[in-house]
Amino acid sequence: MRDVLELHVIPRLLQVTRPAAATATPELAIPRPAAPVSDADIEDFARLCAAGDRTAREALVRRLQYEGLQPESVLVDLVAPAARHLGQRWEDDTLDFASVTLGLVQMHELVHALGYGVHDGPQASGAVRRVMLACAPGSQHMLGLFIVSEFFRKAGWEVVLEVSPTRDELCRAVANEWFDLVGLSVAIDAQLADLPALIGGLRAASRSPGVPVLLGGPAFLTRDLLAESFGAQSICRDARESLGVANALVAR
Repeated sequence: MRDVLELHVIPRLLQVTRPAAATATPELAIPRPAAPVSDADIEDFARLCAAGDRTAREALVRRLQYEGLQPESVLVDLVAPAARHLGQRWEDDTLDFASVTLGLVQMHELVHALGYGVHDGPQASGAVRRVMLACAPGSQHMLGLFIVSEFFRKAGWEVVLEVSPTRDELCRAVANEWFDLVGLSVAIDAQLADLPALIGGLRAASRSPGVPVLLGGPAFLTRDLLAESFGAQSICRDARESLGVANALVAR
């Protein structure tokens, strides 16, 4: 878990720039001189994110900003170490995976609320194949995606684990940088109805014309469904199959 955080999730949270037109959350006027973020602040922030307590999380960040913490330092000195803290707690069996995932989603929301987004990824196809892996909106069960990401990474792919919780944020992700492939995990049947619209939106927004979309996840394990009915290229039932299909699709 810590390896995945270090290789994929934390760099994604930190690989951000503030667009000129973005509107950041208001900061208090006349901030005091910057104070370092304490270990207690990091642990409190991680705990609040894992609990899904947005109100308390935002209050903590506002306090730190009032004390002089700049937006860039929120990312480097608060969000990144808090993400590592969540990974350590999962490895120590003091926090379950669902709470870790919820915490990462909360951190991602904060990054966007501060007016940041990823904009410096590749803008065209390159020598290294790139895949974006994400859960369909409405699900935060990312363990399967972490496993799939390791198969792709070890096969030489560059992997982006996108923890965006909404359709609009996923569409912005594929519009901002080039991906050779998009993989979506669908956890529950209720997500299937919105899947064609999601895939259509992703392909319309994608910087890569006609980007192929692979589907997987628990919703497909107990029934025979056609990928074409959702606008996707294939439905895969495990990580090994996903990698083989992905290689074939991108080569073709």
